[in-house]
Amino acid sequence: MKNIDGIEAMRPLARVEPGKPGGRPSGAGARTLLASITAEEPGAAAAEPHRARRYGPRRLALGLAAVAVLATGVVVGPSLLKDGRGTDPAYAVTKDANGIVYVKVRDFHDAAGLTRQLKDLGVPAVVDYVPEGQQCREPRATYVTDVPRGLYYAPTNIPGEEGGPGWQMQIDTRRFKDGQTFVWTIGESGTSTILMNDPVAPCVLVPADPPKPRPDFLDYRVATTEGHSLAGYRVEGKTVGEVVPEIEKRGLKVTYMIIEPYPGNPGGYSMDPARQDIPVGKDWVVWEAREPRRSPGEVRLVVTDKRYDRSPLGSPED
Repeated sequence: MKNIDGIEAMRPLARVEPGKPGGRPSGAGARTLLASITAEEPGAAAAEPHRARRYGPRRLALGLAAVAVLATGVVVGPSLLKDGRGTDPAYAVTKDANGIVYVKVRDFHDAAGLTRQLKDLGVPAVVDYVPEGQQCREPRATYVTDVPRGLYYAPTNIPGEEGGPGWQMQIDTRRFKDGQTFVWTIGESGTSTILMNDPVAPCVLVPADPPKPRPDFLDYRVATTEGHSLAGYRVEGKTVGEVVPEIEKRGLKVTYMIIEPYPGNPGGYSMDPARQDIPVGKDWVVWEAREPRRSPGEVRLVVTDKRYDRSPLGSPED
């Protein structure tokens, strides 16, 4: 299972799992803050938040917009490829009337087929499958530094399948510039997404670098489960004004992570580091409480400035 706690703090152009194939926190692709891929609706303010998540077996519910049609347009050009077992498709690619492409992948081996389908729907993409224990040799190209906000949401687990192998992706085809390629590296245990300048060299597989120690900013866990600082206290759906007194009563420091659910709240969210200093009101809604593994005494509340019909995190806190 993929364990990608707190990936929201990682750099923007790469959604990766530390130490796993296809996602190297020390590599160039992980050197851009995740904020650069902040989702933003056309015409929205540039300060829109951006996001990420996963916990234990649930994986960062950096959960992307569902591949199912959101309520904004007609889906065209669907492509489904069965995985050989006659059950869920290996991948599905659809495009709505607004030029948004939705991708859902459960089997990663037909990267060439997925690449073709993305290109057919207007995404200048290269998809590479990276087996366990390997990675693409770098550098493959130069990296785009001025990534349009809202170009894509970082890959995330499929809502309801947080412990499974699948990933989701949402891409806005209207925001690509000439000479850019969306490079998506996927594998059984990690994935990375990077916007590169053409030309992009083919993926030459080489042995993966040794896993790096987990950075402190990734080392958070759910605080409300047994044995943790808020054990037995459910926070999901409560207001900040309701939750904070309980935390303070236990002698704990309160911090916040402000998130923005993906449009339509299909599961998953974005987190913009530039917006984390915004004052949080007592009427804001709490979706989860997290605590650092290495330095007890703090509880980080995952909050939104308004209430939604369900948790953007995509899975229950306990």
